[in-house]
Amino acid sequence: MCSHFWKVLLALPILLVQTACSSESAPDCFQRAGEIERQEIALPDFSKITVFENVSLVLQQGDVQKVEIETGENLRNEVTATVEGDRLLLRDTNDCNFVRSYGTTIIYVTSPAINEIRSSTGRRISSEGVLAYPNLTLFSESFLNPESETTDGLFDLAVDTENLTVIVNGITYFKLRGNTENLNLTIAAGDSRIEAENLSAESVTLNHRGSNDMFVNPQEAINGVIRGTGDVISSNRPDLVEVEELYKGKLVFK
Repeated sequence: MCSHFWKVLLALPILLVQTACSSESAPDCFQRAGEIERQEIALPDFSKITVFENVSLVLQQGDVQKVEIETGENLRNEVTATVEGDRLLLRDTNDCNFVRSYGTTIIYVTSPAINEIRSSTGRRISSEGVLAYPNLTLFSESFLNPESETTDGLFDLAVDTENLTVIVNGITYFKLRGNTENLNLTIAAGDSRIEAENLSAESVTLNHRGSNDMFVNPQEAINGVIRGTGDVISSNRPDLVEVEELYKGKLVFK
């Protein structure tokens, strides 16, 4: 009887902690996610998106704008989607995490007109279907916008654009496929890797100051400058090649 009493007494604090952690009022570090819920929210029109830490984005092109937040029920009150000017801001401030899985928050966006995506998340930004926005710029850098300090995420996009621009200065990984007329790539610093060998581009313009490799598939022209140690690897040799090699990085045709 005494042994049973002590077992119950020892188990009681654990039970109380588990119960307390399973609510939205629990401290962030010990808070469980709870049941995963998906909620649509109404927002003004936007054409730009900034994704902050702890958020994954799935973007789909569609005629009707829609934003859906998927996260744990206990985390929902710290997950926000707001519009400032023409920019959608996606945030999850559930920062401390000892007891739940990472990557719980996914925001699904459908939009007819997006021209910029800025990643300040270590999570994935992906497309559902092909994004046929005429002009699209992908940012993952902290120089022009110091608030966007996280530059270690992933872009995984299928596109069919006229002009596609990438500007990065961290370690973000880009996996791009589809078609574009003009591909403009800038790795200003860092170890970012751009894999765009499955992205057919009529013209590629590049400024490579990074330490990782850049993979491209130019059809008519490739021009620019390689200033760092990373190579530019082209899966096609176009008629016009005007690339300067100023340091250790080289232009390699395969």
